[in-house]
Amino acid sequence: MKSLKIEFLLFVSILLVACSREPEPIAFGEDACEHCKMTIMDQKYGAEIVTSKGKIFKFDAAECMVDYIKQAPDNFKFEKDMFLTVNIAAPGTLIAADKAFFLKDKAFQSPMGGNLASFTSMQLAQNNLQNADGKILNWNELLKLKR
Repeated sequence: MKSLKIEFLLFVSILLVACSREPEPIAFGEDACEHCKMTIMDQKYGAEIVTSKGKIFKFDAAECMVDYIKQAPDNFKFEKDMFLTVNIAAPGTLIAADKAFFLKDKAFQSPMGGNLASFTSMQLAQNNLQNADGKILNWNELLKLKR
């Protein structure tokens, strides 16, 4: 009977870990982009989706994540899934995309040519604006942007 309890607890523990909805750090130089299949290299850029079921998709840039979403928007639950982007001011650190400010500026050479950098505040994005035609976008504006 004791062994059955231990097996049951082990089974429950495995289920809890398997159903985790936590972001996973991007393994730069190892993970491949879900959209373009390139190896994710630059720690200043990158993005991740964690679905409500715990599936993780990694991207080498915010623009790859947006393009991937636009290909099949019905596959995502915007109220339940987590959309994350790398904070350029803290390379390798993921932040919530819906709280980020995206600076589209030629001064930022993101891997897929979208010239997008993610910041945690409007002030930081404004401080890094370098070109007159640069734009600061929120998550919803970025999703609507045509490339």
